[in-house]
Amino acid sequence: MGMQRFAWWVLTLVAGVAWGCGSRSPLPPPAERLPGKWHGEMIVYEETQSRLPPEKVAELAKMQMDFEFHPDGSMALMGVHDGKAYTAQGRWQPVRQEGDVLVIKSIEQTGTEKDIQIEFDGSDTFYIPLNGRPAPDAEVAELGAMRFTRLR
Repeated sequence: MGMQRFAWWVLTLVAGVAWGCGSRSPLPPPAERLPGKWHGEMIVYEETQSRLPPEKVAELAKMQMDFEFHPDGSMALMGVHDGKAYTAQGRWQPVRQEGDVLVIKSIEQTGTEKDIQIEFDGSDTFYIPLNGRPAPDAEVAELGAMRFTRLR
């Protein structure tokens, strides 16, 4: 998805939240849409690409991962990073939700906890913004987002 389409998606999301989505049939709350198996691919924002070395942009663009969220609060993460496959188990719980935005607490097997913001686009797509430092001395910025599509 290009930056213009992503910006349009954000604008549509904001307008939908502000205007109550008009005639669309209401979707379940985000926490009820999350259970299932999801495949994620990285979207690197165009403005980020100009601030990062080409090899870093290529590395980010290759990121892919699968999440499986279960209604009982368990979750599994599978992915490949630097050519190495990895898997992790953990737990998730909703922290807050408003409109199509859900914040969950992710609890890894090691006990590490972090809040993750999930932005739904309908029932079968969601985005997780990726933040980081484009350069060691730079401010933290949004680098892009992982786009997840429902596999089941």
